[in-house]
Amino acid sequence: MVTLGTHDSVLTRQFSVLSSVRIATGAGGMVFVLCLILGIVSVTNAADDSYIAGYAAAVLEHEFYVPGAIVQVHEGVVILTADSLGKVDRQKVITALEKIPGVVRAEVREEAGSSAAPANPPQAAIQQKLPNPESKFLPRDLLVAPFHADPRWPHFSMASRHVSFGREPGNTGAANFGETFALYRNAAPLDGEWEIAIQAGVFSTFNLGSSSVDLQNADYTAGLLTSYRTGAFSGFLRLHHQSSHLGDEFILNSQPGFNRINLSFNELDLKISYELASWFRVYGGGGILVGRDPRELKRGTSQLGAELTSPWTLWDGKVRPVAYADLQANERSNWKVASSVMAGIQFENARIGDRKLQLLAEYFSGPSPNGQFYNQNTEWIGIGIHLYY
Repeated sequence: MVTLGTHDSVLTRQFSVLSSVRIATGAGGMVFVLCLILGIVSVTNAADDSYIAGYAAAVLEHEFYVPGAIVQVHEGVVILTADSLGKVDRQKVITALEKIPGVVRAEVREEAGSSAAPANPPQAAIQQKLPNPESKFLPRDLLVAPFHADPRWPHFSMASRHVSFGREPGNTGAANFGETFALYRNAAPLDGEWEIAIQAGVFSTFNLGSSSVDLQNADYTAGLLTSYRTGAFSGFLRLHHQSSHLGDEFILNSQPGFNRINLSFNELDLKISYELASWFRVYGGGGILVGRDPRELKRGTSQLGAELTSPWTLWDGKVRPVAYADLQANERSNWKVASSVMAGIQFENARIGDRKLQLLAEYFSGPSPNGQFYNQNTEWIGIGIHLYY
């Protein structure tokens, strides 16, 4: 028998422990290491999802303005749930979200009552709710989208037209400028928002066939409107003034029998709009002239329109086909229908921003929208460039 001393006993125990560790490492250590790695990966994924959720919420709040929507992120998949995107471009939102570092895929869900969290989210999903509407001075964008084919909606544009019928010159140019600016916005009933805005514009036509490109007619408009939006529904009540003036050269060179009219009126009108789909919208309404010159100018006005904005884009989201139609019938022209149709392409920022440049072919038929010629029928085709902010 060999008797071990104290030093030998210690060495023996150390050897036993080391052997046990080696065995554990050889047999089950991989399980331990994998558990450790998976734990680290889970923490990393959670951190990445939190980063993506915060990034996405910031983009949606400041670039697209989707109040009250809920952002959910799980393993890089972003789901945006909202009652309605309204006039916000769905594809542009998806493109912006998918460009966030770490995002695998983005999805938009428009569901009524989306103020509640999405049903049955994954246990590890990160959710973040965007702020509800709040009062704001000089807010971005407008609650009601422009009526693009309306010949008297203030915006920046220029066009060349061939007039085939009417007393206006056959080769006519149009140069317009104006805009609508929101002054104040706040929350409103039915999960909506309301705003006060000002609107002003100048609409002028020129005789491109004359040596000095004579001014024919210039209409000036200015007004105040209050708008409301909830989901896909929007509308405005507007009080605006319009006055019309003939160019000096046109008066000097006008044909015998043309009588200048001191046309001026104030109109109170109500218009509503509804997005039937993210790519299709209809609008309509009516109004009444509350002050007018000449006094015999009849009061009633009406308007109806439809707009098609393609959900598909070209050139990596930079070009989008569009088509618009606007119909107006006014008592001052014996309710004859004036038809305005425009179609073409829209150049836009593929990710963010509200600025849009459009190249549109146009057709018009009916009572002239140019003030001095309101009681005369006209018809033209043309092409123009239009800018919206």
